[in-house]
Amino acid sequence: MSRRRRVVFVVVAGLVAGTIAWLADPSGSAGALVYLATGLVVGELLELRLENGTAVPLSYAVLIVLASSFHAPAYVLAVAGAEAISAVLRVADGASSWRVHVFAERLLVAAATLAAYDGVRALVRDRERIAWVLCMLGAAAVAQVGVDLAARWALRLAPTWSRRARLAWLAIASSGLLMAIAYRGVGGRGRVGLLGPLLFSTPLLAAWYAFERLDSATRAYRQTVEALAMAPEFGGIVPPGHSQRVAALSVAMAIELGVPASDVGDLEMAALLHHLGQVTLDEPPDGVALEAARVAAVTGTMLREIKPLAAAGDIVAGDVSEPRRRVAVHVLRIASDYDDLTARDGNDAGVAIETLRSAPGYVYDDKTLDALERVVAAGRPGHRPLEPA
Repeated sequence: MSRRRRVVFVVVAGLVAGTIAWLADPSGSAGALVYLATGLVVGELLELRLENGTAVPLSYAVLIVLASSFHAPAYVLAVAGAEAISAVLRVADGASSWRVHVFAERLLVAAATLAAYDGVRALVRDRERIAWVLCMLGAAAVAQVGVDLAARWALRLAPTWSRRARLAWLAIASSGLLMAIAYRGVGGRGRVGLLGPLLFSTPLLAAWYAFERLDSATRAYRQTVEALAMAPEFGGIVPPGHSQRVAALSVAMAIELGVPASDVGDLEMAALLHHLGQVTLDEPPDGVALEAARVAAVTGTMLREIKPLAAAGDIVAGDVSEPRRRVAVHVLRIASDYDDLTARDGNDAGVAIETLRSAPGYVYDDKTLDALERVVAAGRPGHRPLEPA
């Protein structure tokens, strides 16, 4: 079932269930709770996708509304039911273990939202002044960010605080605050009811659409880079899969060395395209090797002409004028030579690493070689999507 059909199914089922609950108890809040729980499920299906492949669900904004308007038992019931339904609907999106991890992350964020709101609420006396209401709602939103990032780190779900992630959290928090104030009102006044969350969800849905378009552009960008990376392979210049393997190994080594996420993206692009310039060079006579420095210089010059790839061009060309780029230069050189020794020459990992270590000290950096050895031993060359600059 496509995402659109799942959303339509959830909305229709939620409207029917909410109407039945309201007819059964017109003076109670059961109907509103069902409608908001439906919004939680829809928010789980609609996510703000980030550049590293993860996403922030729109449901976090609805959690703020629920935490500020219902007591703990009703809140727990709505969240548990909505997350259980979402887990079932997410069956087609990944492996069972991935769904369990995401389910755990969502529950932790939901618990933190309620705890932060009630914690600040317990500290203030005049709870219904606008300043205190904003403090309570703001505490809930901030708690969501901290717990989500911590849970992703603990559950190995790739936490990130990139520019796109910050924009996503801003959209979630601001919309959640507006939706909550519209639903609950302040001091018994200004309460719009369910129309409030529906009205103020419009900017959040607009942000979701913009993120979807950006994600589509990111995928197209990556596919273009990967297609360019295959040109040297089609020409028989490098073994099949060389660029992808070097990119994955470079990313894993960079993460091991603590390279910032933005620099890791530039390094991955450099690794994918580091042989591209070789297709423009004439073939040397038989028995004469093409100088690696010349290939790097030509490729670096080509990439520098494209603004989003300029930093990658500096890495390929071996430009170490900026201290933060030196690690990336060493990583790319070692990852590429390691793949040549293993995939092209047929050496096993141990022999390849010993060969690299036996080179003169000025050729390869010892710390980077240590990172290579740890990554290879752990068997975890990673992979991260590209992000346009």
